[in-house]
Amino acid sequence: MCSRGFVASLLVAGLLGACSTTDSNTAAAGANNGKYFAVSATEAPFYHYGPLQGNGPDQKLPQDTLVTLIRPSFGYSKVKLLNGEQGYVASEDIHVASAALIAAATAPPPSTATSRIPKFRLDSNDPRLIAPPEPLPLDLPEPTPIPGTESSPGPVP
Repeated sequence: MCSRGFVASLLVAGLLGACSTTDSNTAAAGANNGKYFAVSATEAPFYHYGPLQGNGPDQKLPQDTLVTLIRPSFGYSKVKLLNGEQGYVASEDIHVASAALIAAATAPPPSTATSRIPKFRLDSNDPRLIAPPEPLPLDLPEPTPIPGTESSPGPVP
């Protein structure tokens, strides 16, 4: 009798599994967890705290915006934007991103002049770079002689 109950429960579980429906996009999302997805709609509402927040979407993502899938779902999937923001997007508004789109969005920016260290070409022998000389002492008048110590002037010839 126990074996009949066990077999019956397996049969019910098998029937329930066979009757479940899956959305092809969500199934692909589950198989592609952590990879890049792109917004397929013209604009996709993006919610930081879920679609049931009372004030509408926090922002609208334009088409071909790359996101990383965090948690797939049938209604809304949790995603992470390239700038690090996390939130929810309708699962029907995203699809697996093409390799060309990923390469274009994740390619390192071309090197610019700001990334180089500036080089100053200074000639140390250039006289304009030599420090000015120290100032000379002030020319003060000769001190007045102390009376009685003066030497008498000699005869004038």
